[in-house]
Amino acid sequence: MDHNILLNLLTKKIDDGRIIELIRRFLEAGYFEFEIVHNSLSGTPQGSGLSPILANVFLHEFDQYTEALSEQYSKGTHKRINPTYQTLHSQRHTALKQGNRTNAKQILRQMRKIPSGDPMDESFIRVHGVRFADDFVVCVAGSRSVACEIREKISVFLEHTLKLELNEEKTFLTNLSTERARFLGYELSRCQCNSKLTKNSLGFKNRSINGTIQLLVSGQVIRDKLKPFKKGNKAYPCSARSNLSIRAIIDMYNAEIRGLYEFYCLATDVSKKLAAFRYYHYGSMLKTIAGKERSSIRKVVCKYGVVVPRKQTAGMKRVVGVQYETKAGAKTVTYFDEPLVRVEHPVVGGSDLFGSALGGGQLIRRFRANICELGGSSEGIVVHHVRKLKEVKQRYCKHGRTPPMWVVAMLKIRRKALVVCRSCHAEIHSVAL
Repeated sequence: MDHNILLNLLTKKIDDGRIIELIRRFLEAGYFEFEIVHNSLSGTPQGSGLSPILANVFLHEFDQYTEALSEQYSKGTHKRINPTYQTLHSQRHTALKQGNRTNAKQILRQMRKIPSGDPMDESFIRVHGVRFADDFVVCVAGSRSVACEIREKISVFLEHTLKLELNEEKTFLTNLSTERARFLGYELSRCQCNSKLTKNSLGFKNRSINGTIQLLVSGQVIRDKLKPFKKGNKAYPCSARSNLSIRAIIDMYNAEIRGLYEFYCLATDVSKKLAAFRYYHYGSMLKTIAGKERSSIRKVVCKYGVVVPRKQTAGMKRVVGVQYETKAGAKTVTYFDEPLVRVEHPVVGGSDLFGSALGGGQLIRRFRANICELGGSSEGIVVHHVRKLKEVKQRYCKHGRTPPMWVVAMLKIRRKALVVCRSCHAEIHSVAL
C-alpha cells in the first residue's frame, strides 16, 4: 500500500493533523531484522493491530468502485423465457387440452431438463462483489465477455488509483456451471438438480434449487487436514502427543475438529465431509491414547469411556473422556460430540460475539445493565480497572485498615473491573490519590 495514498484517504475523515502525523510515523518506523534497521517504504507493519484497520480504509475505495460497477452493469428484472421451453410448454398445454395426459407427462419431463429462462439473455445481467481483507470475488450473472471486461476495469482501477497490482496467477475466470471457485477456504458452486422439486405458495412444483449458489467444503483441505491422522485407509496415531496427559490429548483433538467445524459450518456438505474427518480423527485419538497406555483400543474405551445421550437420535453411546474437579464441582470432557449440521447464518450479535465466543461476557452484561455497582445510579456509566487485585488488597487492607467501598466490592466479586457512575469514579480516584 502506498503511504501517500493511504494518508490522503485518512484526511477525508480525520481533521486532526496530529493523528495523521502519528500514523505517518507508524508507517515509516521500519523494522529490525538481525539487528539491522530496514525502512518501510510501503505497506503496513505485519502483526500490528492497526494494520487490518488501515488496510480496510485503503481498500474501501475498491469496495465503492465494485458497487459502482454493479450499478453500471446490472440491468433487467428477469430473464426472458427460453424459446425451447416455451415451445414445449405450448405442446404440453395442447396435450392436456386434448386429454392426452401420457404425452403431457413426457413433455413435462423434457421441460424439466432445460432451463425455463434464456441463459444467453443479454438484457439480464447481475454483478455483485465481496471482499475480505485482500481477497475478493466478483460474481457475474452474464456472458464471459462481460466478466472479462469487469476484470480488466478492476485491474486498471487498482493500478492507477490505488497503485496495486492484481495477481494474475491467483485471479481466475470460473464458470460455475462446470467448475468450482475457491474463496476463503470454501468452494463456490452453482446448484443444478432437475429432480429436486419444491412446492411454491400456489402449490405448483418448481426447480427452485437450480441456479442458487452454495458453499462447499474443499475436499483437498480435508485431505490435507487428515494427513497426520490417516495412513492408507486406517487411522494413524500421533506419537508426538503420547507424552501429554489424557485430558490434554482430548483437548488438543477437540480443538482441531471444533475449529474445523466452526469454520465450515456454513457449507452445504459440512455433515458429509466432516463426518469422514471425524471418523479417522477420533480413531487417531484412540490409538494415541492406546499407545500412551500401552494397551488396546478396547481397553482404552472400557477405561475412559463415558456414556452420553445421542444428540440427533434416541439412545446412548460411549465416548472416550475424562473427569476432572473444578471449583463448581466435577466436570467431564469428552471428544467432540456435537452434531455436524449446517448453520444457515454465522453467529453474530453482541451477546454471542462478546460472550461465549471471545470471553469477557460477564463484563459486557454488567456494563449493559447501566447500573452503578456502588450507588445504583444509571447516569454516565463507566468502567474502573485495576492492574491486579493482589496489589489493591495489599494497599488498602493491611494493618487493620478499613478499605473503601469500591475495594470491598471488587474483592467480593473477585474482578479487576467495576461498573460505576462518573461521580463514584471520580471519588475512587480521589481516594486512590
